[in-house]
Amino acid sequence: MTTIRPLHQSDIAELQAIDEVAHGEAWSTAAFGEQIKLDAVRHLVAEGDAGTIVGHAGVWRDGPTWRITNVAVAAEAAGNGVATALLLELLNDPHDCDRIELEVRPSNRGAQRLYNRFGFAPVGIERGFYDRSDASSSRDALVMAIAEPNSTAWRDRVENLRQTINQRTGDHSTGNHSNRGEAA
Repeated sequence: MTTIRPLHQSDIAELQAIDEVAHGEAWSTAAFGEQIKLDAVRHLVAEGDAGTIVGHAGVWRDGPTWRITNVAVAAEAAGNGVATALLLELLNDPHDCDRIELEVRPSNRGAQRLYNRFGFAPVGIERGFYDRSDASSSRDALVMAIAEPNSTAWRDRVENLRQTINQRTGDHSTGNHSNRGEAA
């Protein structure tokens, strides 16, 4: 079972270690600290059964556009639905939002499949986005977006994903709020 909660200052070192493994680099302590201070940012942490941090994800709400800023899962928790649970909670209520965007490495097919389940579709390439090159020597990012996160179709998609996750974990709650899950 995964518990989702807000980011705390005391989590930063653990999140940096997760990011180093997951992304090959980590945000600075100051960058993570800003995630806590800014009202326009929501950053969540996933804890496993033993209370250990197993992942995190953040979103920056910039007016009508929301931008997923980071999603990372500890190697030992990969494939257990942590990223799905984080995104379900992070995107739970996109009120006053016309578009949700993110950047992902073109070589990261696993992350793209996860984002596609949520309805993200490729909309462009951001050249030189990453500070560090990947294995193919690329620093580019694939930009993906959900164009209508308040549409009935998108809300139905997310609810179906939530129900699928809940069936796999035995959580049959009917609320709009989920804090556990398994990857579909």
